Amino acid sequence: MLALKAKPESFPFASKYIPLPANFQTILGSQLKDTNAGPTSANRSATSTNGWFAPLIPLDGRPPVSSLSLSPEHAQIWCSNGIIYIQDLGSAFGTYVNGSRISGDVALKDDDTLTLGVVVERNANTPADITDEHLLPVVAKVTCVNVPSRSRLRA
Repeated sequence: MLALKAKPESFPFASKYIPLPANFQTILGSQLKDTNAGPTSANRSATSTNGWFAPLIPLDGRPPVSSLSLSPEHAQIWCSNGIIYIQDLGSAFGTYVNGSRISGDVALKDDDTLTLGVVVERNANTPADITDEHLLPVVAKVTCVNVPSRSRLRA
């Protein structure tokens, strides 16, 4: 199981405890998926046990908005031989482990910092209803739960 806990510099999300059965890959990404009709969360519901990250829901009835740098299918995670791996899925803003942009398969360890996306800078074209939180990436502390000790080793 992979536990992800939001760090203070993160787009807000509830802690996740994602089971990783053998030979199964889990997608990490936005609950919202853009369609020709606009953003939708059809067939996606963020829970504490899946890889979807919920959008922020404005109190004034406006549509929900996710982190602007989080792709709908941002990265995938899986466990193989007791090691938890992550791979970026060609996201526009990248996937980072301990501050380094990843390419290919990367093993995750306890206390790694996983970042999905980057801080998006506000500019004159940023809509007024986009909050500072929307501009943040997803940043999480990694904990590998119930995996053999080699996945729990620090580098």
